[in-house]
Amino acid sequence: MARQGVQFVTSVILARLLAPSDFGIIALVSFFSSLAQVLLQGGLSTALVQRHDTTRAEESAAFWVNLIGSVALACVLIGGAPAIAAFYQQPVLLPLMLVAGAQVVLTSAGAVHAALLSRELAFRALAKVGIASSLLSGAVGLGAAISGAGVWALAAQGTVAAAAYSAGLWLVSDWRPTLRFRISELRRLFGFGAWLSVASILDVVYTQGFSLLVGKLHGVRELGLYNRASSTQLLPSTVFSLIISRVALPLFVPRVDDRDATQRGMRMAIGFAMLINVPVMVGLAVIPHTIIEVLFGKQWIPAAPILGILAIGGLFYPMHVINLHVLLAQGDSQKFLRIEIAKKAVGIVLVVIGSIFGIYGLAWSQVLASAVSLLFNAGANSRSLQYGPGRQLADLAGVFCCSAAMGAVTWVASRYLLLAPLAEVAVIVPISAATYFGCGFVLRIRSFIEAWSVVMILLKGRGSQPAAA
Repeated sequence: MARQGVQFVTSVILARLLAPSDFGIIALVSFFSSLAQVLLQGGLSTALVQRHDTTRAEESAAFWVNLIGSVALACVLIGGAPAIAAFYQQPVLLPLMLVAGAQVVLTSAGAVHAALLSRELAFRALAKVGIASSLLSGAVGLGAAISGAGVWALAAQGTVAAAAYSAGLWLVSDWRPTLRFRISELRRLFGFGAWLSVASILDVVYTQGFSLLVGKLHGVRELGLYNRASSTQLLPSTVFSLIISRVALPLFVPRVDDRDATQRGMRMAIGFAMLINVPVMVGLAVIPHTIIEVLFGKQWIPAAPILGILAIGGLFYPMHVINLHVLLAQGDSQKFLRIEIAKKAVGIVLVVIGSIFGIYGLAWSQVLASAVSLLFNAGANSRSLQYGPGRQLADLAGVFCCSAAMGAVTWVASRYLLLAPLAEVAVIVPISAATYFGCGFVLRIRSFIEAWSVVMILLKGRGSQPAAA
């Protein structure tokens, strides 16, 4: 949460210093670097987490394959830079693709360390590294933006973040690769990871492929606006889903044979994540203009309607993440791939139809795709765990009802409280929160009661620690 908070505060300041077109250009670069990283790490890193009995030889082979492959893919990105720059008629993409290649190599240097630390549940170490790298890269990006570097401020921020994160992982982890390795050592990991790599590639092409489509059809400024709305909508969902998903896979793997325990874990994880995500998404959907103006300034107001639409699609995001990680814990990567192919096939059809209606049509296509994805993702666990989409949504009925009540109060308050944007947020947020939590505790919704019990347990545990701790 601290890392995401630092990154978000940095992005808010950068949004006030830079133009939407700068963010649009860097979004195009990010697509190609993300695709290269997934080609290398999408399957192997997750396979290292999923397999608790990997050998040093297997881990070293994964490291060197990642590193050598990253250099090769960086060369491909650099070689394709002239064609990419010409296609989008943006000459600055030519040198920026060199930066993208460097980021791919730097990121791959710490991929195996991150996977092994996650498997060991060493999240304190990962958090320290993440926060430090975010602070350092944020300072570099802000300094460059203030000095007038434009889009290069964002490029510098991304490069420093990749370098600092990998370097930090080497410092906090005592694992080191051996120089002697054989590709054949990866056979067992590839058996699980290969299918997952294909699924990850499909996901990046589909989710970030919007950058290519919007950038070509509508220009880099519109792409910047769309990405700003999308990143704002994804932030709260990503924060809680990242926390839960990091813990979910290594915790669910050893318990996957106990259906009742896995189902209880799923119910609690989904309940906690949705307890926060749903009201936040409702709030973003009800007052997007106010949120955008307060955070990023008036130049970003055209992104507000897009944010309002995407927030509706973001309602189910934590459910997607948790269901997919439970499926991965069961070790069925082929089933995972089949689900991803089916979802992306439907999603592409929706995108094609949505593109006919412009950038708002594309946003609505994501709302429909999210609803379809829920049926696929939750349906995958319906037979094995007897906990499909119907039961999951039924467990969340109280959360949705309280969020609807909160949304109505928020809408009324925003219409009749004629205040400046910042003052409006300062008044409406407490009123909305009081409505939501008051409704939940009065009606004794299970998710609210469970969350309160966990908070009390944590507070009592911290209070009982010795003063020296």
